[in-house]
Amino acid sequence: MFKAGLRSIGWIVSALVLAAVVWWALRQPAPTLPSSRSDLTALALAVVFYAGCTILRAERWRTLLYDVDARPSRGDAYRLVLIGYMGNNVLPARAGDLMRVVLMAPRADTTKRYVVGTLLAERLLDIAVLVTLFVVLATTVAGGAGLPGAGTLEIIGGLVALAAAVGIAAYVVLHRRGLKDRARAFAAPMAISTRNLRGRHGLGMLLLTILIWLGEAAVWGACAAAVNLDAGPLEALYLVALASMFSLIPSGPGYAGTQDAAAVIGVKAIGGTSAQAVSYLILVRFVLLVPITVAGLIALVSRYGGVKGLRLATQRTAEAGV
Repeated sequence: MFKAGLRSIGWIVSALVLAAVVWWALRQPAPTLPSSRSDLTALALAVVFYAGCTILRAERWRTLLYDVDARPSRGDAYRLVLIGYMGNNVLPARAGDLMRVVLMAPRADTTKRYVVGTLLAERLLDIAVLVTLFVVLATTVAGGAGLPGAGTLEIIGGLVALAAAVGIAAYVVLHRRGLKDRARAFAAPMAISTRNLRGRHGLGMLLLTILIWLGEAAVWGACAAAVNLDAGPLEALYLVALASMFSLIPSGPGYAGTQDAAAVIGVKAIGGTSAQAVSYLILVRFVLLVPITVAGLIALVSRYGGVKGLRLATQRTAEAGV
């Protein structure tokens, strides 16, 4: 029930924000897409940079899996990252993450809960880096554009307090019903990857995460060059961090609407024109969605049996109780 409600909210948010972005875009000058050799070269570089970021993400995931004694092959890690992004881009409720879990667990000789734990560790690393980048760059580069106002902060604070209250209530209920130990045993495998993010291993994962997001900034910067938008390294980092903050808002597949609004707000904040914002939005969307979605679909069909193979893997892991 809760998941269905959250999914519905995501679809509504995406529809409303996307409609607003389209309404605004239709009232701007016609976008100019890359046509010169230098513009097309910048576009090609953006695709290459994004491929590099995807490789780094796969290596990070493989390392996190090894840290919990799973044994994934490099090929599976690479292909399943592609499939995960494909699923998140075209299916609701971040279904791509579920596909990664279901398909990786038997191949890495581990349980689904350990794999889920590695995805949680990934999210924690990404959020830690992105929040820091966003606050610093929004304050210094964009004059506060994108930072939440006082009213928004009050809402966020209220939601945090509500989440804490729900967590405490759940703990009390589990304790009274004698289920606390069972719940702890169930959740323990999912917490190991995050708990292990300390010492040399944690520092290595943090540095790799920073490198990933620097690569993402290179993608956004190359897209800016392709539409002749003046965006240096700091501005590109700001655009990435802003879009990532907006992606935390519940939305439909591919962060439809929320990421689009972030791109427009970010371009305007760094001094771009409305026409450049529309052109940039189209280009960024193409680079981030099309190549990796096509590659993920090819990997799913060619190596994992397509939808039929995914259903079979889900059934097998369910029967095994993992």
